[in-house]
Amino acid sequence: MTLAACGGATSARPGPAAATREAVAAAEAHERARRHDEARAAYERAITAAPDAASEAWARLAYAETLTTWGEIAGAVGQLERVVALAPTHARAWHDLGILRHHQGDDGGARHALGQARALAPRDPRPRIALAALLWNAGELAGARAEYEALLDLDLPDRVRRQVEWALTQLPAAR
Repeated sequence: MTLAACGGATSARPGPAAATREAVAAAEAHERARRHDEARAAYERAITAAPDAASEAWARLAYAETLTTWGEIAGAVGQLERVVALAPTHARAWHDLGILRHHQGDDGGARHALGQARALAPRDPRPRIALAALLWNAGELAGARAEYEALLDLDLPDRVRRQVEWALTQLPAAR
């Protein structure tokens, strides 16, 4: 089983400053044009010039996404760690940090981050799905089963519900 990073809703928080949004948009334009060095510099400028913590966290999250697409996982983890330090209630950042920590082989750190995401966004199925897969892979069947069973209490798309139900039929009974 593999885990995948994904975006999504986060708890209500102040948005980034207009100048930060513009700076990140410039970085993204460089990235779309495959001018990676210019994109990197623009992201770093957006972070440095951010006028407040919310703007800095937003710019760092955008940079982390780009670093992930470049395969620079360690750099993305560093950016996400700064995001959760600046905005400890940012569920999406915790989720993505958990996914990337797992990718690095840090399953203890992944569990912690995914647990934070789950606690901050209890109605979001993604942290539970990722945590269930992580636990199953680690042979922690009772924990995986608990996460999958808790998912059935959420409003899931039919396809996801069927996958969760399938996982429960495949998961050996915990002893």
